Amino acid sequence: MVAMMPYLKGQLLYKSFRIEGNMNEELSDAIVESVHDIFHGFLALEVFPGVQIAEACQEDTQKTATVVSFNGVLRGSVILHASVSTAVLLAEALAGTQFHSLSENAREMLGELTDLIAGGMRTRLSAHGEIRLTPPIVVIGTQYHLNNASIFSQERQFFQVNGGTFCVECFYIKDSS
Repeated sequence: MVAMMPYLKGQLLYKSFRIEGNMNEELSDAIVESVHDIFHGFLALEVFPGVQIAEACQEDTQKTATVVSFNGVLRGSVILHASVSTAVLLAEALAGTQFHSLSENAREMLGELTDLIAGGMRTRLSAHGEIRLTPPIVVIGTQYHLNNASIFSQERQFFQVNGGTFCVECFYIKDSS
């Protein structure tokens, strides 16, 4: 039996699931809620979830992937995928300053943003047990692939902000110990 407890926060209706069988749905909600809270609280940007635009993960454009891994009751990674122009836009919004490229400072801001999203997800999933986060890693390029073992489950959410699209992806496996 699923114990679903809806509650209102702003204008979005959130659901809290308390059953392991709905981990994909719970992770999907955790991604959307974390992104929403961070974008409204720290970035002052409107963000719209559910936009199924592949630009954020296209192979032929220069893109970024910012990875925060986690371990504990769940093991895996949270990855923010964006084009370089969208990544610069997000870094600028978090830093409150303009970047002309994906400089070292901009990459640090992108890593911090991904860490904030992963931290929000960790808080929302804390009922399952302890989850520890690693420092972020930023990958930039046109022809790279981030592979996870086939034993990992995946959840991906697309978002649109004024000026670009991005996606947040989570690969995970429940720790059996």
